Amino acid sequence: MTRSFLDRWNRTDPALKAFLAGVFFLGINAGILSTTFNNYLNDSFRLSAGERGFLEFPREFPGFMLIFVTGLLAALPIRSWAVITGLLSAVGVLGLGFLSPSVAAMTVWMLLWSMGGHLFMTVESVMGLRLAKEGGHGRRLGQISGMTNLAAIAGAGVIWLLAKAAGPRLYQAAFFIGAAAALASAYLFARVRTGADDAAPGGKRFIFRREYKYYYLLNIIFGARKQIFLTFAPWVLVTVYGVSPAVMAALMLAAAFFGVVFRQAFGIVVDKFGERRMFIADALILVLICAGFSLSADKWLLYILFILDNLMFATRIARTTYLNKIVEHKSHIAPTISLGVTMDHAVSMSVPALGGILWAAYGYRSVFMAASLLAVAAFAVAMVINEKPSRGPASQAARNGIPALD
Repeated sequence: MTRSFLDRWNRTDPALKAFLAGVFFLGINAGILSTTFNNYLNDSFRLSAGERGFLEFPREFPGFMLIFVTGLLAALPIRSWAVITGLLSAVGVLGLGFLSPSVAAMTVWMLLWSMGGHLFMTVESVMGLRLAKEGGHGRRLGQISGMTNLAAIAGAGVIWLLAKAAGPRLYQAAFFIGAAAALASAYLFARVRTGADDAAPGGKRFIFRREYKYYYLLNIIFGARKQIFLTFAPWVLVTVYGVSPAVMAALMLAAAFFGVVFRQAFGIVVDKFGERRMFIADALILVLICAGFSLSADKWLLYILFILDNLMFATRIARTTYLNKIVEHKSHIAPTISLGVTMDHAVSMSVPALGGILWAAYGYRSVFMAASLLAVAAFAVAMVINEKPSRGPASQAARNGIPALD
């Protein structure tokens, strides 16, 4: 099996190999930060719960600003966007580890690191489409997403090894390794050659088209759904059911482990059955998850639903391939994805406050009952979308990726 994998890797297109390797190293950076960030904030700054909650606004703000940032970068090739992602992540993490004497200084470095992560959302999607064969866009995006999950596991493993060896200098050691990994990703991204590097990924800085309305709606719905479960599902497990930090870490590790395989399989299924069916399935699964958190007190069932919800974040693959099918011109892809991320974050930045008000007034179950309405909205959108690509010559050229060997 190992020899077969190595043989396939050796036959893989050099651009794809360089990009996947870059994704892996950037994912290690993200895995290290996601594993340690809350502990780092508590140990270094002793933030209150209110202060920690407020910090989510600047942390997510780069996602809201993404459309404006990518507009500034529109004249640069997508390879340069990827390199900038690695550099921003490296500088931000180094600042967190070595140049953060105060919360204000830490927030500046956090913004840089967060901008790198949010910019990569567009890079990942555009490069995945370019490095895919026609008809295999979902499979390629699934491979990239699966590599990110594998890297997150590796990043968590780094923290596990350092926890005993580094002692009080854990965060500096971990963030230094994270910065080195991000720099390695920038170097690898610079080596990616798709044959279209001289062309900017988005010919226009900003695009808002009526024809893409369902793509926008899917991102808005996902932004609300995502933040409800990122914020309130773990909070229910911790505060209502008394789940320990060790169990929460195990749940996240399990979600990442299963995600390595699931996201690749999901991409293949998208290519085979189409985006519409995947959106419908996602909406039905969301109903099941909402019902479980609203009505069940069985912790093991909630654990399973928590992992399942994390896995279903893979529907971003289907949203990207759907856009690739309906886009009128390839120059629309990057700015439209960036606008989608901005819409996602515009919603997700406000949802925690609204959910908190609902929880305080009617209890935690009401939050998930309200979330079930998002499932209804997602189902309605899925039923009316047309995933069949336009037959115009411009659109056909737009959907043609740059072929890459398996």
